[in-house]
Amino acid sequence: AGGHAGRRGESLIPRPGRRAGCAALLAAGAAALVLAADSRPCAREPAPLLARRWAEFAAGRPGRVIFARPPHMFLLDLSTGSERQIPGVMVAGGPGRRLRGATPRPSWAPDGNRFCYRYDRRVYVCDREGRKRPILNPNMDCSDETRWSWARRGEGDWLAGPGRNGDVILVRVADPRDWLTAHGAGDVDKFCEVTGDGRFVVYDDGSQVRVAPFAGRRPGLAISRGQSCRPSASPVDRVAWLAAAHDRYRIHAAADGRFLGDLLAPPGEEIYRLSWSNLPGFVAHMFGSKGNTRMHVRDVGSGAALFIGCGWDPDLWLGAPPAP
Repeated sequence: AGGHAGRRGESLIPRPGRRAGCAALLAAGAAALVLAADSRPCAREPAPLLARRWAEFAAGRPGRVIFARPPHMFLLDLSTGSERQIPGVMVAGGPGRRLRGATPRPSWAPDGNRFCYRYDRRVYVCDREGRKRPILNPNMDCSDETRWSWARRGEGDWLAGPGRNGDVILVRVADPRDWLTAHGAGDVDKFCEVTGDGRFVVYDDGSQVRVAPFAGRRPGLAISRGQSCRPSASPVDRVAWLAAAHDRYRIHAAADGRFLGDLLAPPGEEIYRLSWSNLPGFVAHMFGSKGNTRMHVRDVGSGAALFIGCGWDPDLWLGAPPAP
């Protein structure tokens, strides 16, 4: 079903330190079935098999994926292969240009216990049991298509996203009245993220993807050659953007814009809405913009892909490896 840990795209990124429909249905009883957003069935591997493949893929690290299957949000525990609906959390979105802009775009906190997401023009912080509260600040742009992502500065938790004035702003989780400007040139269109080390901002200005030092006041360095699509920030000083054909994310050094290589879509698929995990070597993404919602987690260094089921906007968190 295309979910083997050994399935590989191609990548030019050195390993740090060391359009098709859904898959054919497996034999009865061999897979759990979920519905993709395009209403066609999508085979999800049995939980024990997915857990074994994940253990091989991530060298035994625990892993969690938060994702949407509107109108609900789900948590997938990769270590067991089991998924569950998060109680009390409603989300919007679906296939098609208008509906897909309303999907929740969740983002894990670095500890993997809370996440933020967008619904009905508000951003919420929520834990794994569904206890949630809105993050309210009048400077936040929470309109469709925007994504707010978790950011750490010192010991504090912040959410990073677009301000109403075209800047990138950070809003403190503990007290949303407290906010600061992460990029102040006023040239941000919709999409923006801050690298996990807090040193750089990547954003689109409506015609280009740009990268800039944190707290800068000038337009950033253009890295996308006239394209402006879905910038993504790594936990370290790497950034990426989606090529127009949806066949690859192009990865650059944030400090100088140097091109490092491509992360290609899995064979026969698109790559869309890539989210970097809390570790620089792993990402998650979905299939594409046209309604097919197959999700994968990826090893950035090798390009290996692990199919994990169907849903919108997957975000991946990984824990520490097991003790030797």
